[in-house]
Amino acid sequence: MKKNKDSVLNTMMDIKVFLLFLLDNIAHPVDHTTLMTIIMNNVDVMSFDYEECLRELVDSEHLYYDEVDGERYYMISDKGRFVASELYDNLDADFRERSLRLAIKHISLTDSGASLESYITEAEANRFRVTLVASDKYGEIMRSAIVVNSRSEAERIKQNFENRPDGVYRGIFFASTGRLEYFT
Repeated sequence: MKKNKDSVLNTMMDIKVFLLFLLDNIAHPVDHTTLMTIIMNNVDVMSFDYEECLRELVDSEHLYYDEVDGERYYMISDKGRFVASELYDNLDADFRERSLRLAIKHISLTDSGASLESYITEAEANRFRVTLVASDKYGEIMRSAIVVNSRSEAERIKQNFENRPDGVYRGIFFASTGRLEYFT
């Protein structure tokens, strides 16, 4: 039996938590058009409630808002992240999972302003450990290390992370979660 997509968004509060959930997971400014596309792919019926909730979240300083070249951009604030993180589990788990799958392609280390660090250290048995770290203003969001047999392979891994941090980040997420969506 197919579950009704909207069955979990019964109140304005549910819609606000859903919007905050999306923007918190994307973690960088998202244009209005993209945000509405993600929403439309998650709900059966689009209503003006989403626009009203966005306005209220901006007014209450749970979201930041800016307009550039006629396009509106939204990003979750610290206040929105703090308050809403307590409420995410109130959304239906299947709905959250489906929503996250659609938002995954918008997750980006570079767009979120994360700082990156990578370094090589000597490991046991004449091998080399490459450590890859990504952090945002809240702390580390990723730390991964791999040991390889040659310095040249270690340098290649380090350079790949420095040149393509989003690809590495998504690859680690894919390997950890098994979600193919990280490769889209």
